[in-house]
Amino acid sequence: MTLTLKNIPPHLHRVLKIQARQHKRSLNQEAILCLEKAVGLSTERPSLTAPPPPTSAGSILRLPGSRAELLDDFLERGA
Repeated sequence: MTLTLKNIPPHLHRVLKIQARQHKRSLNQEAILCLEKAVGLSTERPSLTAPPPPTSAGSILRLPGSRAELLDDFLERGA
């Protein structure tokens, strides 16, 4: 969904840009966050202010299935 804002006062644009830089967000993300706060949107869904939970490298690199299943698959292929 797209929303275009016109005739934004220069000082408001400048303040949003500064806040976005301080929070390490894009200007668009900062504007969305401000709108969410202004309308009292619930934070039940993931928000720009809530970073994703940490993930360990092991959980990313871990292959699905157990080692026994992997060995069975390997042996079934006739290797």
